[in-house]
Amino acid sequence: MTRLSFVLRREWLSLIFGGVLVMLVLSALLGSLGPRDLVALQSHRAALEARRNQLAGDNATFRTNIQKLRSDDRYIERLIRRELGYARPDELVYKFGGDNDADHNSDKPAR
Repeated sequence: MTRLSFVLRREWLSLIFGGVLVMLVLSALLGSLGPRDLVALQSHRAALEARRNQLAGDNATFRTNIQKLRSDDRYIERLIRRELGYARPDELVYKFGGDNDADHNSDKPAR
């Protein structure tokens, strides 16, 4: 016991410094703004960059569609026919039911 007291009296400054050093290392590794948060921020950044690239592609597609709407009459005509189901006065439009319609309406007579 006396030997332990002697070592503690002689090395007290080194022990305090070592304890402070251990606390600083633990704080740096496990605390906020440490390596763990850096990895999380890097993965979040990668996800945001992927989303930005997707939105840039969508934006380019929208710009192309806007340009076509402003200048291409055939594109507008195809869009109106597809979205609104319009037809010219001298056209006949045939609509065929898909396989899903036949399965759901099997008990109803054909029109």
